[in-house]
Parts: sequence; C-alpha cells; structure tokens
Amino acid sequence: MSFIKKILSLVLIVQPMLLASQNKYPTDYFGSPIDFPISLSGTFGELRNGHLHSGIDIRTQGVEGKPIKAIADGWVSRVVVSPTGYGKAIYIDHPNGYTSLYGHCQSFYQAIEKYVNTEQYRNESFAVDLKFTKNEFPVKKGQLIAKSGNSGSSGGPHIHFEIRDTKEKTTINPLFFGYKIKDYTRPQIKRLLIYPYGPNSSVNGKNIFHEVALAGWGLNLHPKPGQDTINVCGKVYFGIEAFDRHNDSQMDNGVFSIKLMIDSVLMYSHKMEKFDFEESRQMLALVDYPYLIKNKKRIQRSIILPNNELPIYKNVKHRGIYRFDKSKIYQVKYVVGDIEGNESVLTFHIKGNNDGVSFIPKIPFITKNETIMRWDSHNVFKREGILIEIPKKALFDTLHFKFSINKPQNGGFSPVYHIHDPYTPLLKSYKLAIKPTGFDPALRNKLLIVKLDTKNEKPIPAGGKWDGKFLTTNVREFGSYTVLADTKPPTIKPANIQNGKNISGQGSIRITVTDDLAGIETFRATMNGKWILMDWDPKRNLLEYKIDEHTKKGKNTFRLSVVDTRGNEAVYEATLYR
Repeated sequence: MSFIKKILSLVLIVQPMLLASQNKYPTDYFGSPIDFPISLSGTFGELRNGHLHSGIDIRTQGVEGKPIKAIADGWVSRVVVSPTGYGKAIYIDHPNGYTSLYGHCQSFYQAIEKYVNTEQYRNESFAVDLKFTKNEFPVKKGQLIAKSGNSGSSGGPHIHFEIRDTKEKTTINPLFFGYKIKDYTRPQIKRLLIYPYGPNSSVNGKNIFHEVALAGWGLNLHPKPGQDTINVCGKVYFGIEAFDRHNDSQMDNGVFSIKLMIDSVLMYSHKMEKFDFEESRQMLALVDYPYLIKNKKRIQRSIILPNNELPIYKNVKHRGIYRFDKSKIYQVKYVVGDIEGNESVLTFHIKGNNDGVSFIPKIPFITKNETIMRWDSHNVFKREGILIEIPKKALFDTLHFKFSINKPQNGGFSPVYHIHDPYTPLLKSYKLAIKPTGFDPALRNKLLIVKLDTKNEKPIPAGGKWDGKFLTTNVREFGSYTVLADTKPPTIKPANIQNGKNISGQGSIRITVTDDLAGIETFRATMNGKWILMDWDPKRNLLEYKIDEHTKKGKNTFRLSVVDTRGNEAVYEATLYR
C-alpha cells in the first residue's frame, strides 16, 4: 500500500470518531480561563498514579498568580480548600448544563476569598468544603474568579481545568468544547508488549510477556530487524507504552485514542472522551500494574478485565484476548491518535503455532495456601491473629490469593503478614484486622498497622482502630503488613521566626512540620490565645500564616500544637513583636 493510501485509510478510520464526539458538545459557548495561549502539561484521561486524569493541566508559564477567568456566565456552586487533591478549587455551574472546575488555585476573587476566610475562622479549620445556591455568587464570562497556584497535590504551578456534565456528574474532555492546542506532532509509541493469557499460552515459547524493541517513526513504526514476526501459542493480548507531545511543549502527555487491528479488522479501540469521576481508579485495570510498580512505565493493555467498567471502550472483540491459527501469519496494527487527528502506526506480525510452552516462570511469591477469590463475590480470609474481608467488586479479576507469615520484625507487635503480593491492584479498599501481641498496656493507643515497603524503606502508616482485641483498618493495597508503635511526637521547625523576633518586616510565619511514623492528624495555631489560619501544604511539610490583623502591634504570643494520629503532641511557643 502506498504512503498516501495509508494516510487516507487512517483518516477514514479516525476522523468519524473525532467528529462524532465533537458534535455532541458546544464549541463556541465557553471562553478561555486564561488570557494567554493554552499550553498543556497534562491531558484528559492520561494515566496518573492510581487514577485517570479527569481534566487538562494548563501551564502558567512556570509561575503562580496568573488570573483565572470564568469561561461563561454562571454561579459559584462550590469552593473547596484542601491540603491534598485539587487544593484550593472553585466550581462554577453554567446555565447550559455544564460545570467548570479550576483547581490548585493560589487564592479566590475577593468576595469568595473573604467568605471562605470567614468560614475557616468560624470552623477553626484550614480545610473547608462549601456549597452555594444559584443567587449567592453569580459570575460573568471573563470575570476574574481566582489566581493560579500550586496548592493541594500539585507538582508545580498550573491550573487543573475540568468541564463536567452538571446533572450526570461525568467529567468530559475539555478539548471537545472548542479549545485549540497548537499540535502538529504525532504521538509516540515507545514499547510493545505481548502477553500470554493463561498457563498454556506462550510468546516465542515462553509463558511470560515479550517486549519488542521498536524502530521507525510516524506511520511506519515496526519492530527492529529480526523481531518482526512473533510466534505465539494459545491465547494472547497486547499492550503499548505511548505518549503525546504538542508543538510548544516537550511534556510527555497522555494519548487520546488507541486502536488495534488484526488483518485490517478493528478488534479493539478506546478514546478518552468522558468518564465518571468515581470511575477514575479503574485505570488500574487499563495499565500493566506489575510493570508500572517494577519499571515506573505505564503500559496501556488492550484487554478488558471482568471488573473494568470504564466507558472508554468500543468495538472490543473477545475482551481483547485472541487466539491465532497454527502456521498462519497475521498483520497486527496499533493506531495511536491525539485529539487533533495526528496518528502514529505500529505494524508487526504474529505467527500462530502449537509448539506449547518451553519456559514457565518461577512463581515469585508463595506456591501453597492459595485461596480462590472471585471478583464478583465478598471474600473473607481468616487465620490466627488476622482477618481479611475483601468486598464484592474490589478485585478486577478472580484471584489465586496467596498468604504467608514471617516472625515479627524488631520492634513489631505482630507477625509480618504477607497478603498476596504488591503487584495486584485493587479497585476498592478491604478490611484488615490484626491482633497485636506482646505489648505493654500503656502502648495500646500508640499501636498502628503499617505497610512494609518492598525495599524495606520507611513503613507506610495504615492507621487502625481498636475493635476488641484487634486493630482494624481499611487498605487499598496488597503487600506486607505488621503492627508497630509510635511514641514520638511530631517535629516542629520554625523557618523564619524565633523567640523574641520582631516580625514587622515579614509577610508570613513559616514552619516546617514532620512526623516520624503515624502521620499528622491535627494542628492548631493561636496568636494571643485566639485561633489563627495557617495554610497546610503537606507536600512541602509547610505551615504558613499570612500576618494580618490577628497579630497586634507590639508584643504577641504565638503557639502551635501538632498532634499525630496516635495522640503524640508537639508544641512550639514564641514571643513575637510587631
């Protein structure tokens, strides 16, 4: 097939899908949330840590404080201030049935900022979640509503921007609403993986995935010489690593669509158009989770697991699992596209055979004491000193559950329980109850369940409340768990104050706060005995108070109390002058 014919055939496949989606949404109703060209550091639906990205990340030229504007007339329906997630976020409902969201803000416009501040002082809480009726805070298209920032779980200055269906609560790719990104760049396909499905299947004679080295570019991606034809036996499925770049950005962003064709027949496709916010964690069924944990690379698998309910799929045959006839050679093609219609094509060949399996990998964990757990059932597992309850639809697929026990580690108050393995993802949390032993009764309220890192690094706190003789908590990961005690209070380190300092020349008080194990639960700051607002940024371990009317002229007494989840308290006090 000529180069031009290849292009035309791909246009006929991709363009109808793009046009059908774009025609659903108004493309001339919303304006831009910023007053400079939109450049992205994150695309809709890209694979993040444990979730699909539910909006687009708009770059703010590397700085905070850029004006954010309402994209259309409407009213402020919700404002959230949180130390994590979207940080400071503002939601605007629009009369056409959509809601726009602007996250990681530095501050809100004056009327909202004043209202939020009043509520924070009334509740004596940095974190608030406020809802509003239609007539309380109306806004006009283009009105300043906030300033961009880096609040919450943000990794750098940007605006997290979403458009949601107000009634259905689904989040929709904002680029369907007429926003244009300068993008003439094809997506890049970095890796091809072929997986055997089941113990009797093989790829090149082995019952483990086969990674194919790639060469070429654009419409002519292919395996490197000598790897073009892959021999398979039994059932297999496929996966690729791919990302997209735009003309004015070198960020490796997520792709919009992936299609898989076998002998020119469309066998699988998905596109990132919309999904429910509650479905975001389903990305763990889309990604090759073990590969992600071990290699920090996101492979998108073209298989639909039984409990994968993402609405992104179309034209999927056999759940993405295929059997190839003996001695026949098939042409397999991946087409990866961005929302502007740029595509890259990877072509390779599969040869079916019945040679069976010459190599079966050693099971990396426990080979006995397995229990079958169905994904569509409530599963209960009990052993002496431990109870595990995995709710219905917490698993993505039926599981050959594995379990083993090791002796307590130094300072531990229970055995180390190896619960399955850390390479199997879960959609929902499960109940974990462990019976501590050998502890002094005085330590009872200092005990907590922890997850031990696979590299034996610092334990990860999982909490735990007493229920009879058991500590009980909910966790969302398999792995190794035990019980430890935390008796150390948090650490408070003033960054720009000390006792007796005159603070007239500074705009804020900054204090670093860390904890040894259990994690910080609450903090309370007062000036002259009255509560003051400190912004909490846990990613930087930073508390910050912007000096205002609550600090009087002359002598002031500042006090900060920080308590971890086991009740250990640290206190810092200082006399400050203004």
